Amino acid sequence: MRGYVKPDSAFFTLAQWEEFVDRMLHLQKLGQDTRGNGANMSEEVNRLVMQHFAFQLQVEVPRYDLLTQKNVYDFVEDFVNHRFWSFQRDFGHFFPDASRLRFAYFYSRGDLKPYVLLDEELTTQLYGSVWNPKRLCHYTTMEGVQRIQAAIDDGQPFDISCFTDAARPFFRPESKMVVTLMGNVRAGFRSDIKSFAVDTGRRCANLLRFEYPGRDKNNLCYELDSCDGELRTSLWNEYIATPISIVSLREN
Repeated sequence: MRGYVKPDSAFFTLAQWEEFVDRMLHLQKLGQDTRGNGANMSEEVNRLVMQHFAFQLQVEVPRYDLLTQKNVYDFVEDFVNHRFWSFQRDFGHFFPDASRLRFAYFYSRGDLKPYVLLDEELTTQLYGSVWNPKRLCHYTTMEGVQRIQAAIDDGQPFDISCFTDAARPFFRPESKMVVTLMGNVRAGFRSDIKSFAVDTGRRCANLLRFEYPGRDKNNLCYELDSCDGELRTSLWNEYIATPISIVSLREN
């Protein structure tokens, strides 16, 4: 659905984000910035903002009552002056090489939050390969089952959120079916990661959920089986995977 499927064009590497920030800092010295709800914006500032935040301004602002144009402009100012400069320290340690990954910001629960694209580069960094088959489960509707099978049959796969362990029922009451499937894992997490679909068929994950209760591990699993078992959040674990084949179907 429009607004929930995020565009691949919204994701940038850290080097690309730094180019944006450096140019915005230069323009800020000239009195050109996003302060005052855009009162000081020049043509170049507007071009740069739209290049990096068009989806947030054109799609997410109309969709979410709590997100306004001013919220996005204020976020850009904070990002340029503060948030970008702590990004590597806050999130870089989760990945073998964050410089090769792509990141974006999307609205979720009252704020614009950082997301990492779960692409082939990230999967290879984690597991050494883009082929990582695993038996998984997925909550859905009968229509969802049909879409998954159609995508498999047509050779146009898309990634979905799956699990192996659940401590409580899924939060959407209409998702009464549990599909057991073979899936090609893109990334595994010990608990719900708040992922969004991307228009390429991939998904992205909320970086603020990469931490996990306790001080001995984070939410990201660096081996395919290390997400199975204990659920310290009392929710469910989450595997982002591309369906390969449907094994069985049951009503939840």
